[in-house]
Amino acid sequence: MKINSLFVGIGVFSSISLSGMLTQNVYATDIINNVPIQQVSRSTVINKSCSDVWDVVSDFDGISNWYSGFSASSRKSGPINQVGAIRELTRASNGKTFDEKLILLDPIGYTLAYSHVKNGPVKETVNQVKLVDLNSRQQCLASWGSTFRLKPSQATEAEKIKGFFVKAFEAVLIDLKNKAEE
Repeated sequence: MKINSLFVGIGVFSSISLSGMLTQNVYATDIINNVPIQQVSRSTVINKSCSDVWDVVSDFDGISNWYSGFSASSRKSGPINQVGAIRELTRASNGKTFDEKLILLDPIGYTLAYSHVKNGPVKETVNQVKLVDLNSRQQCLASWGSTFRLKPSQATEAEKIKGFFVKAFEAVLIDLKNKAEE
């Protein structure tokens, strides 16, 4: 089942697929800088309470313990599992490292957000993880998403770059589901 909606007046298109992974794509432009703003997110239902899933997700430095996309993760600076913490991640695919900074941690609302310290291929990246209890807290809707600006030279590469994030979020959600449901 697929639900599509188009809000022409505000220039937003969103698509939500209700089979398997939930998806949402929103398109906007930073009118001051005339740079496309991209947003990509993926969601899945986990057969555990959000409290149980939060225990896994909120260990900011421990993501490599359950996500196969990283071979290592460690605290680089800042307070452990608190806003301001910076983690260094090592990609399992190529051994390259990069840093991310925890910018929001809300254990009551089951939400955390982080940004790339070294932005890499895009500008001003903010990634967010949000958990929502379902079915009297027997299940959890886990959403992982990113909002970022493309560099002006990347306008023709938007779909490729978004595809990278989509694959990463789908993979991290599969690993999160497997870990949480162990």
